[in-house]
Amino acid sequence: MSWGTKLAIGASIYVIGILTFVAFSTTQKINLVSKDYYPKEVEYQQQIDKLNNAKKLNETILISQENGKLQFQFPANMHDLVKGEIIFYRPADYESDIKTAIDLDENGLQELNTDQLLKGMYTVKIDWEHDGIGYYKEEAVYLNK
Repeated sequence: MSWGTKLAIGASIYVIGILTFVAFSTTQKINLVSKDYYPKEVEYQQQIDKLNNAKKLNETILISQENGKLQFQFPANMHDLVKGEIIFYRPADYESDIKTAIDLDENGLQELNTDQLLKGMYTVKIDWEHDGIGYYKEEAVYLNK
């Protein structure tokens, strides 16, 4: 076999390898942190203000797990007129994120069933408003179903 034939075979194997790699990489799932990360970045100063408001509170939201439920206990002075949402952010896959509206009982408690959540780590993001003031809190929670 001549050197020209060996060179042609080597170049062909290289090109086939590159094309195989490109074909494989186009079938892979790409997860961004968030689908709308740019608009969220623009609004980040509002988020900083909400974080600072939450830090100024005398009491904070307590998050606990009991009997397959997550419990959110809001401060005593925030049992009514609270609106907002709780986001379960899963760093491993944004398609597993879940949002739910805040709906407190008369004791300032909200219970959420964890049946639709996967076992593992979530970042619980609580974004709420009380008396026209916005608040925000994040806490890592590990669900051990």
